Amino acid sequence: MDPRPPLPWTGVRDASKEGPKCIQFDLITSTIVGEEDCLYLNVATTSLQGSRPVMVWIHGGAFIFGDGSSAMYSPDYLMKTDIVFVSIQYRLGVLGFLQLDHEVMPGNAGLKDQVAALKWVKENISQFGGDSNNITIFGESAGSASVHYHLVSPLSKGLFHKAIMQSGVILNPWVITPPTVETAHRLAALLGKETTDVHEIVEHLRTIPALQLIQAELQVPTPEDKIRFLFPFRPSIDDKSEQPFLPKNAKELAVKGIDVPVIIGYNSHEGLFFLMGLVDETLETVDKNFEVVVTENLIAENPSKISEVASEIRNFYFKDKSVTRETLDDYVQCYGDLYFVNGVLKTVEYQQKKPKTPTYLYKFTRENPQSMSKLLFKVPLKGAAHADELPYLFHTKLYADLFKFEPNSIEQKLSDAMVKMWTDFAKTGNPTPQTDNDLIPVKWSPVTRTSKNYLEIGDELSARANPDEEVSQLFNRISDIVKSQ
Repeated sequence: MDPRPPLPWTGVRDASKEGPKCIQFDLITSTIVGEEDCLYLNVATTSLQGSRPVMVWIHGGAFIFGDGSSAMYSPDYLMKTDIVFVSIQYRLGVLGFLQLDHEVMPGNAGLKDQVAALKWVKENISQFGGDSNNITIFGESAGSASVHYHLVSPLSKGLFHKAIMQSGVILNPWVITPPTVETAHRLAALLGKETTDVHEIVEHLRTIPALQLIQAELQVPTPEDKIRFLFPFRPSIDDKSEQPFLPKNAKELAVKGIDVPVIIGYNSHEGLFFLMGLVDETLETVDKNFEVVVTENLIAENPSKISEVASEIRNFYFKDKSVTRETLDDYVQCYGDLYFVNGVLKTVEYQQKKPKTPTYLYKFTRENPQSMSKLLFKVPLKGAAHADELPYLFHTKLYADLFKFEPNSIEQKLSDAMVKMWTDFAKTGNPTPQTDNDLIPVKWSPVTRTSKNYLEIGDELSARANPDEEVSQLFNRISDIVKSQ
């Protein structure tokens, strides 16, 4: 069901407390938390007067978990720069992304929740001292992929003016691989309804309490889905909808490029995320049958090439070595490139053909010994993991003790620099309008037709060109293999 406009109220509404998160399985506590009534947004402003740039944050979490609360994403650092900050929430998992390729359940309810939130911001943010003509949307992981979706969706046109994508685009396999109607059939069967009749499935699921739906959702992925990190409910083509959010294949829309200024980037060791909960059996499966690593999007045009593509990938990352705990570094790079880096670099290549629209590329390489992945998930290797940039932009109240930056430390200076670049971009469309100071000593140049200029965000800031070129070449070779007869 599409979101409905909020009901008006009389008198004064108490909005001093944040609304509940959307119902979901909590990775940290292994419990189900949140509520169905969860479509709330948070606004932070220093004054109701004036007209300041607006930054709208879309949280990540693979479209199945996460929230927009200040416990995780407190905007304390951003607010020092005179902007208005908004964080939004959207339905997750089965409640946000169940689809039956039919008008009664076309899919993408969670993304339409985001559109409803962006419309609310556009219409109301001036009441909070925000400029409705200067809105930047930004997000990380699934939130970043959501940003990319809004950049290409007809429903989101005109609702924002700039965008920042952190480690997530619609070309990533965990986003672009379409969920199947069979997934919904499996869910219905788990909940006692063995049928392929769309109306019967929907009627039955509406009788099931949300808690049970989430519990059943956890049982839907196949063993192969788990190895490929494909969660069962995610964005899909919704052309059966009266108002489609995604009327065409995501790749078709991505190839056309983006028409607003963007910052886009990734972290050096995104694949560390995939070590979370890794068991030896998974490594053995990958070692014996490396084809399970090959994501569907790579071979969609010619699935018969799967073994050749698997050999190309294995040779590039592992050469003649086995996939074991001794080769975890290679495993990390392989999965990080497959699931994040390749999609980001491909998106940038499409943007290189549109040089009039500035695209600023970054690679985050700073390794913080107190990163989320290392502390919470006990990931053993070094490197900047997925989401490791977030504590530099947000005061993470939930883990405040973990992310205390000492004054004048590298961490504090890097945080100050990132906050300035992100908010300067929101204000002007240029992340480094001034570079004559100690904080921002280099100019961050946009990509051009011939060069992927990028900013390396590490122990210091450095301007470079063409990151991970050998990775781009690998995926170009894979593309040639798939196209060959």
